[in-house]
Amino acid sequence: MEIRLQAERRYDTGKGVSRKLRNSGMIPGVLYGSGIEPCSLTVKLEDLSDVIRQYGGTNVLVELEVLKGEKSETHLAMIKEVQRHPFKDKVLHVDFMKVERFEEVTTKVPIMISGDEQSRGIRAGGTLQHILWEVEVECLPSDIPDHLIADIEKLAVGEHLSVRDLIVPPGVKVLTDPDDVVLTILAPRVAVAVAPEEEVEAASEAPRQGTQSKGEKET
Repeated sequence: MEIRLQAERRYDTGKGVSRKLRNSGMIPGVLYGSGIEPCSLTVKLEDLSDVIRQYGGTNVLVELEVLKGEKSETHLAMIKEVQRHPFKDKVLHVDFMKVERFEEVTTKVPIMISGDEQSRGIRAGGTLQHILWEVEVECLPSDIPDHLIADIEKLAVGEHLSVRDLIVPPGVKVLTDPDDVVLTILAPRVAVAVAPEEEVEAASEAPRQGTQSKGEKET
């Protein structure tokens, strides 16, 4: 789905300028990509937040209208990266990448697990270990999937699922090594019980501080 988003060309840069923009409800950003020189811009935090909330943020395809005074230019672009504050729920910067509608792009998409409630391995007491969280794909901008599915319903304890096992929609080519392990189901840990008599025996054999054997009396 394509959505419209308005931005304004920005000529002043620097940390101080960016801080003032964020304080006024604007987010600094940059537009780069196919056939254009990189340029700085700003978008309204409210508009950007709506896009992130409704469409998930990165890899969203937008018709980006960039205002330059009384003129404007519209570019087909992807939200490539949203930079956030390390510990505050706050957007700091956004990157837009201009794309061509009929030229393939390379990007990363997340992996979503399905079938975990019916998984053979988990129902048998196994523990899911998630190793790979995203893969690199190549496709047309309009074909970029929100995620790829890792179906673990039939996965038993001790088995793993590789990149080649992901469910990939038509028109999408996965570039990540097909042998890379996405996840595995570990065997349940077995607790070793210690019998009471073994505990007593172990305690009796432990050395005691401050004692001496009969043959070790001081002379």
